[in-house]
Order: sequence, then C-alpha cells, then structure tokens
Amino acid sequence: MSHRIPPPWGRHYPPYQIAALLRLLGAHGLQPRAVLDGTGLDVAALDDVACRTSVLQHLGAWRNALELRFAPDLAFQLGRGLHLPDHGTCGLMLLSCESVADYFRLAQSYQGLMASALILEARTEAGNALWVASEGVVRDLPESLRMFLVEQQFAQLVTQIHDLLGPAVRPTLARFAYPAPPHRSLYAEHLQCPCVFGWHRNELRFEDPLLSLRPRLANAFTASALQTACEGLLAEIEDSLSFAGKVYQTLRLLPDPGAGMKTVASTFKMTERTLRRRLAGEGTSYSNIADQVRHAMATQHLQRPGASVEQIALITGFSDSANFRRAFVRWTGMTPAQFRRQQQERRTHSPLPSA
Repeated sequence: MSHRIPPPWGRHYPPYQIAALLRLLGAHGLQPRAVLDGTGLDVAALDDVACRTSVLQHLGAWRNALELRFAPDLAFQLGRGLHLPDHGTCGLMLLSCESVADYFRLAQSYQGLMASALILEARTEAGNALWVASEGVVRDLPESLRMFLVEQQFAQLVTQIHDLLGPAVRPTLARFAYPAPPHRSLYAEHLQCPCVFGWHRNELRFEDPLLSLRPRLANAFTASALQTACEGLLAEIEDSLSFAGKVYQTLRLLPDPGAGMKTVASTFKMTERTLRRRLAGEGTSYSNIADQVRHAMATQHLQRPGASVEQIALITGFSDSANFRRAFVRWTGMTPAQFRRQQQERRTHSPLPSA
C-alpha cells in the first residue's frame, strides 16, 4: 500500500529529531535557543508528548544548526544516533518486520509518519537493493542544507540496518548527486562504504541477498498490530490537514492549476489578503503551494505515455512549453525528456519482493 506524503507545513510529527539535535549540540555546551530560533518551538514544548511539528520546523532547526558551524560531520552524527525506536510506532513496526524486504517496502510506504524533507524510494537494480533519495520540499534550499539532509538520511538508514541485523551488515556503495565536499573523507567513515560524488541521483546500495534476511527482533504478530496502528495514524493526518493542506487539495481539484490566488480565495469565501495571512501563519505561501501542485501534476503526467510536453505544459497551467521546461529543470534538475527516459528505464527493473 502506498500513501501520500503529507504537506510539509502540517504539524504531524513528534519532535524527536529536533530533540536529538539539541541533545547532541547541548553535550558540547551549545544553547538550544540558537537552534530553535524562528521555529516557533521552545525546549518545554519538546518535552510535551502531545507536541507535533512540521517538516518546515525541522528544516528551520537544521538550518540554524548548520549556521552554528559545530562540526562538518554534524548530519552524520545526528543520523547515526537515531535508531528505529526513536521513530515511534512506525519505527517499532519496522524493527519487528519478518524480513528486510518487508522493512524496505514498509519504510517506503509509511515514510509519511517520519519527519523527512526527502522522499525515499526502495528499488532493486543489478543484484542490489537500494534506497534512492529524491528531493521533496528541498529543491530550492541552499546546497549546504540539501547536502545536510542527504547526509543525515543516509546515516540514519545505515543505523536502521544495524538495528535490524547488527553492525556487521554494511552498505556496498553510496552515490551522491553533488560534487565532493571538503569533508568527503567523513562520508566513508560514517557510512562504512565507498562513496561516489557527481552521480545523477542520491542512492545507498546493499547486496540483494540482504532482502531475504530475517531481522533479529522479527515478530509477525507485533508487526501486523503496529501496521494497523500506523494506518490509523496516517488516517488522522489525512483528517487533520492544515489550512495550507486544504489550499493544496483545492488547487489540485481546480481545472486550471495555474489559477490565481483570487480564484482560490473565493472558494474559501475570503479575500486574497486573508488567504495570504493564513498561509504565512503556517510558514508557507500561495506561490509555494502552487509550485508544488504543478510539480506533482507534471511528474504524474510525464510518467504516462501519450501526452506531449506541450500538452502537459497546458495541463499544468503554463503559458508555453518553454516556461514549463525551465520550471521542470528547477524542480528536478533535469529536462522533461530526461525525466521521462529515467522513468522508462526504471520500469525495466524488477520491483522489490512483496511480503
């Protein structure tokens, strides 16, 4: 079962990653105030079991941490310190999976329960099981922050495999869609595998036999019960979409996804000024939501045969195909034609085994 990733502005996630970041920096004498600046959070809120945060709040904390220039391996330290039980019900479900193949499949399906700005895809290619991490809401962020997110996510995935199978199991290769940074030597040290830079995507590979292995704490009954609980949590997220989420859904349902703010505001029986203020209060804007809607629709249509780039440009609300191509390159780093070829190549590979 596949689930939609919740909008990044919705406050759906326990603040465990932010709390872990504060503990890590606090152990070296850094004050939490600097990390939480501008996030709308304080230390007391993080101790509240009812506290929920958004991906945008996590991004704010990670950005602040980067500006403190604590250590070049901060993202790796944070990722390696986050174990599956730290992810709540979803993490415990993954920890009790019957096979590593189940872990890959369920981790992809239920990633909407984890506060991540990246989108993970589980795949098999050429005798390898791998994670491909694509940019979700981060495509317009500074390169240093995007790099931080990839480093943290890959370190976290290595820790999760260790949680399942023990520290002797390691990835075979990591590839990154950016040039080698000055601290490149830290990558192999923390990820425990060869690392390649300047690749066309971010991927973490494991040998294919890994998928058939049974995790140390596998328990079919526990995994099934926790999966039911995760379904309930996702249903709650769907039922409690923020105002920004409702704007997103409204724009997706309009015949013209390029509709202006006035059109959308009228559906909520409010002025453009009120709409703008409500969205700003949730840390986003109309233009940001409209951009995400167009991006989602464009990638969806490009994966279907038959529609030309010119037709998709019109469907997604662009005045001409040239403007659409420029926007698509900004979203994905590739042209529509390159994206379509990539999707065709992916369909030639076998999917991960099902449970």
